[in-house]
Amino acid sequence: MRSLGLDIGRRRIGVALSDPLGIYAFPLETLPGMSPEEICAYVEERAREGVGTVVLGYPRTLRGHEGSEARMVREYAQALASLEGVRVVVWDERLSTVEAERRLREAGRLKRGKKVDAQAAAVILQSYLDAVRGKGEAETDG
Repeated sequence: MRSLGLDIGRRRIGVALSDPLGIYAFPLETLPGMSPEEICAYVEERAREGVGTVVLGYPRTLRGHEGSEARMVREYAQALASLEGVRVVVWDERLSTVEAERRLREAGRLKRGKKVDAQAAAVILQSYLDAVRGKGEAETDG
């Protein structure tokens, strides 16, 4: 079963997808900003294609506090929790954009915007996949 990673922002949403074994995360696409209802429809479509888990990046501050962006992600998580057969995980995304930019810079493909958002979603999803493999179970509280 595949996992989908989402880096939710007000203007864009980065999307990543895991391989079927849940070992690797790959940047998939960048969507325009969407409402929680629109994201639910998007995830329902992906669930029909074999996605069973959705990992939402949870943007805490470096001190671990929750800001307005984190509250927005919680709203999306609550909406997605209503979907049948899809597990929703909120996952700490601190410094994921910095890591995504570093990876793209090293590959010579750094351009702000779309590539960074999808790559950040892949960083978030890969972090989750690594933790699940390391522990044998998933943490769900970010």
